[in-house]
Amino acid sequence: MEYSQKKIKELVAENYVFASVLYYLGIEYYEYAEDSLEKVCSKKGVDLNYVVSELEKINQNEEIENIRLLSFPIDLVITYLKHAHFIFIKKDLPFLVKLVNKLNSISPHIASVEKEIKDVFPLFVEDFVHHIYEEEDTLFEYISQLKAIEDKKKNPSAFFYKYPNFNMQKFAIDHEVHDDEMKGIRFLMDQYPVSQDSPLNVKVLFSELERFEEKLKVHAKIENEVLFPKALMLEKSVRKKFDSLIRLN
Repeated sequence: MEYSQKKIKELVAENYVFASVLYYLGIEYYEYAEDSLEKVCSKKGVDLNYVVSELEKINQNEEIENIRLLSFPIDLVITYLKHAHFIFIKKDLPFLVKLVNKLNSISPHIASVEKEIKDVFPLFVEDFVHHIYEEEDTLFEYISQLKAIEDKKKNPSAFFYKYPNFNMQKFAIDHEVHDDEMKGIRFLMDQYPVSQDSPLNVKVLFSELERFEEKLKVHAKIENEVLFPKALMLEKSVRKKFDSLIRLN
């Protein structure tokens, strides 16, 4: 049976990732579980062919070649990372929050775990968003300023006066040993017995949490293995030129 004639719940059960694709396209799968994709698209005024093409992309096993980022200039690496931040905050997290809020078990044991997840997840989101904006306002801004000096678009004296104690190597080390952001959520997931008979919403939520964690691992790897080495070299180059300028004066 082609996608258009399948019920939404059948599509999502076939591939849990479809739930997030549909959500990004304006279709909250849990609101239209019993309707066919064709019927929902008609209700929502969404192009059926476009939705089907987006679902088919998921099954094409497309891989991002992060290794290409090694050849990118550092300002483009930052642009790439900022875009990932945007996706995390504007797409991934809102969908996860909706799924968490949909948890509703009648089992006393599971209900207590669900309550913990509902209590803890907003705190995780708040800390995560704060961390991202702090990183953009401090680390990314610092690197961008270095790049501007390297390109002779900024005065180095004013820069080093503004950042007298900022050290890229220390920041990189602190970043690498930073506590696992998903540790608490994963602990709660381990307390929740998911089986073949579990509600579809629970299966989708846990699948999406695992995908989000994998995205964070890839993101951290890009920062640790691409951004920081480039930033350290840039900082060293700028400091060397600045020291030479000081000696000449």
